[in-house]
Amino acid sequence: MWLMWLVIGIIFAIAEMINSGFFLIWFTVGALAALITSLITSNVAIQLIVFLTISILLLLTLTKYCTAHFSKRDAIATNIDALIGKTGTVLEAIGEHATDVGQVKLDGEIWSAISSNDLPIKKGSKVIIDEIRGVRLVVHAVPVDSNSTNPNMEQM
Repeated sequence: MWLMWLVIGIIFAIAEMINSGFFLIWFTVGALAALITSLITSNVAIQLIVFLTISILLLLTLTKYCTAHFSKRDAIATNIDALIGKTGTVLEAIGEHATDVGQVKLDGEIWSAISSNDLPIKKGSKVIIDEIRGVRLVVHAVPVDSNSTNPNMEQM
């Protein structure tokens, strides 16, 4: 019987690797517990009870913890999402309406841009990218600090 539990455990382990949802791994552990039990007793009912008890107990107690703990990944913004929050420079003034499109230079590229807060933004101003709609940046002006130079006075 121990060989049967070993095969069942391997099948659940392979299925977990394919699924990777911390669901089937507990049945692998239950099958290993049943394998150990089969070395002690040949009673299949006891082995099945051990298998089900261990599997269900682990499933109910550890799945939520493991999913939360091991699934946390620091999301790294890639592609277009990596532009959100970056600072660019206005090359062509942006009007106060969504139809008043200007241009912003960001990481060496020139983008069409509109104002996110319906305020006009002057040429040379620094802007922060709030979102991207289609091929347009949605931006707002960087607040001018009284201790710094006026971004509207910068030369391009």
